[in-house]
Amino acid sequence: MSHLTASAMIATFFQKSRRFWKLSVPFLLLASAATATNTPAEKAQLDFKKVNALYAATASYSMDIQYSVFDSHSGGNLVEQKSGKYLKHGASSYSKVLDVETIINPKRTVIVNHDDKFIVITDTRKIELSPLQADAAVLLKLCSSIDVEEQGTSGRHYTLNFSDEEENEFSKIEIFINLADYSIKKMILCYNQEMPLDVNDYYAKEKKPRLEIVYKSFTPAASLSPAFFEESTYISEVSAGSTNMAYKGKGKCAAYEIINQLQSVRFRKK
Repeated sequence: MSHLTASAMIATFFQKSRRFWKLSVPFLLLASAATATNTPAEKAQLDFKKVNALYAATASYSMDIQYSVFDSHSGGNLVEQKSGKYLKHGASSYSKVLDVETIINPKRTVIVNHDDKFIVITDTRKIELSPLQADAAVLLKLCSSIDVEEQGTSGRHYTLNFSDEEENEFSKIEIFINLADYSIKKMILCYNQEMPLDVNDYYAKEKKPRLEIVYKSFTPAASLSPAFFEESTYISEVSAGSTNMAYKGKGKCAAYEIINQLQSVRFRKK
């Protein structure tokens, strides 16, 4: 039995989720300052500030990530499990989930889909330069409540609850913090909408899935191969006239379709 929708859900969350991109790798920064810790929200503000500081202070690092999809918000059956990789070096990052590789550098973002054999080239938005330090103040306002559970002296478990309004993608997001260094150990995302988890089973009942993301390692690195972060690993520029440049696939991507969404191309006068 093939679970194509589950695979797409994992890849879409990690690579393309626009509204909740700031959550994807791997934490939230609640931007408002707090002067007390009497409420879960105030405690969360201070904890996530420390989480942010950890990742911001580490210039280069790698993380191994495991994704598990279940067919309910609690318990349920394991639908699919996949592994991913995330690397950061300065202002650039590299990620690989399923057959999709993504390079984000200050100049542009390149998404390589090896399964469907196409490459998307687009401008890097400011928020994408540092997804680990994104401003989630808007998200905090969307929360209907925040719960916190102490896990001894080693960890803290936050649950961000959302209303069941149709426009909310998630009904709740759970975040587990390692208090030893304020890294993220795990995130759980409970989807608000029912969806088919096996597109090959026409009669399968649609369910509200749960996506669990486990960060197995956070490893600072003195150096990482530049090839991970260079778009020239996958594409090369070719002349398209006296003033215009186009792109083509390179190496193992030589035959891939190029989808150029750069602003300079989209808004170029005919």
